[in-house]
Amino acid sequence: MRIVLTTFRRVPYAGAVFLGLALVIAALSVEVSALELQPFARLSFQVVTGALLLTCLSYQWVLFAKRVLKDARGMRSHVKLHRWVGVSATLLFAVHAVRVGHVWMTLLSAVFFLVALTGVLNREVLGYRSNLLYLIWLALHIGLSAAMVPLIAVHIWVALAYQ
Repeated sequence: MRIVLTTFRRVPYAGAVFLGLALVIAALSVEVSALELQPFARLSFQVVTGALLLTCLSYQWVLFAKRVLKDARGMRSHVKLHRWVGVSATLLFAVHAVRVGHVWMTLLSAVFFLVALTGVLNREVLGYRSNLLYLIWLALHIGLSAAMVPLIAVHIWVALAYQ
């Protein structure tokens, strides 16, 4: 337990992500809509939180673009911001996700959960020294993030087309 507390003090965003993931699990397991929280179930609330979530997730690709273009200017600040935007996206997802939905929505939730989990289990938190492990982690994190893009597109289409 002491190691976990030390890690959360050293890397404060890790604790926030785990809190967000716990909120996501709680929200999806009790299906917040079943609790009749009217403001959260309204379409306008869902559209606003969804738009904020999409903005956060779109920004996350800036770091990827900087890596691909080998633009090292301000990379450290982008990495820090990438982590905190990821925390914000996880917390927003916990507020936005009022129910599990159909199979593809469950898949989107699972992929989002795995992206957040792989994001927080980075080199700074786990401290793995092997470059091979780092590359596997990076491929997994980016691959899951890329898999989430078409799932989000389908979710937006279905949510807006059938509401």
